[in-house]
Amino acid sequence: MSDWKSRFGLDGLDLLIHLGVTLGILGLVASATHPGDQRGSLQIGVATASLIVLAIRRHFAAKNRPAGGLTTGEMAAARMEELESRMEQLESAQARVAELEERLDFAERLLIQSSDQPGALPKGST
Repeated sequence: MSDWKSRFGLDGLDLLIHLGVTLGILGLVASATHPGDQRGSLQIGVATASLIVLAIRRHFAAKNRPAGGLTTGEMAAARMEELESRMEQLESAQARVAELEERLDFAERLLIQSSDQPGALPKGST
């Protein structure tokens, strides 16, 4: 997200257009009023109305911004990182299970060999 958009809710082009329209209206007010009229107070009113419209536009732009301030690309990257982390954990767990299976097979073979040897203790005696 651009720096302008994160600060003002609108990008730079929108702000320039808003400023241009405001200046245009102020120019029309200045040229349409006669020298004796209250031109200053009318121009202040136009500037105030422009700021109010800008605040309303910012409010709706900020309201429509994605949650968390992340763009879809950033969200996808974060999700991809999370999935990679889960894959590493799963691979680690699978490696541990494979090692435990090998140890269990080895222990079973030792038990079978010890029961087949002559002179081994009979079952049930300690």
